[in-house]
Amino acid sequence: MAAVSVVSTLATRLLRPAQSCRLHHRPFHLSVVRNEAVVISGRKLAQQIKQEVRQEVEEWVASGNKRPHLSVVLVGENPASHSYVLNKTRAAAEVGDATVTISHRHTPKEQLKKHTVLADIVISAAGIPNLITADMIKEGAAVIDVGINRVQDPITAKPKLVGDVDFEGVRKKAGYITPVPGGVGPMTVAMLMKNTIIAAKKVLRLEDQEVLKPKERGVATS
Repeated sequence: MAAVSVVSTLATRLLRPAQSCRLHHRPFHLSVVRNEAVVISGRKLAQQIKQEVRQEVEEWVASGNKRPHLSVVLVGENPASHSYVLNKTRAAAEVGDATVTISHRHTPKEQLKKHTVLADIVISAAGIPNLITADMIKEGAAVIDVGINRVQDPITAKPKLVGDVDFEGVRKKAGYITPVPGGVGPMTVAMLMKNTIIAAKKVLRLEDQEVLKPKERGVATS
């Protein structure tokens, strides 16, 4: 989902008319000769987005609402994953979008529970069936289950897919929950398709604008 969010943001913000984002856009075309690709500055876009989020958070809290809280369950000890989540934590502190708590699959369950019972949003991608149970979730929380685990069905003895969340138990307590299968996975694929067509349409409009400009100039001078 994170990757899909990035695609959506880039498609929306980078494929605007050139004067709005100060980037020179080149339409897609087939040609033996091609120019070098435009280097996209993710840092500049991120700063812009974080400034927007910071303003929204300030308005939200000023209206008497509780500051959002996010808990993340980190899988394993992969250095790249730790770095990625650390950047999220720093960004959350910078914008004022949440308090982010990071745990991983080896965190003792009672210690993990101390964090999850306070969270407005719980995202789990640890690869452990039934890691998140109803007693670990506060009333009305949003639970996003990214875990994919293949287990044996106790009734049919056939393999089936489950997430990290005890779905049947947690669904009675949470305000929002994603099932596995049928939750995050289909949305990831569907949003990728949607963002692709959005990007294609915007590029096509840019191509049309480039074609019309010479014609408009010709009419003006004749």
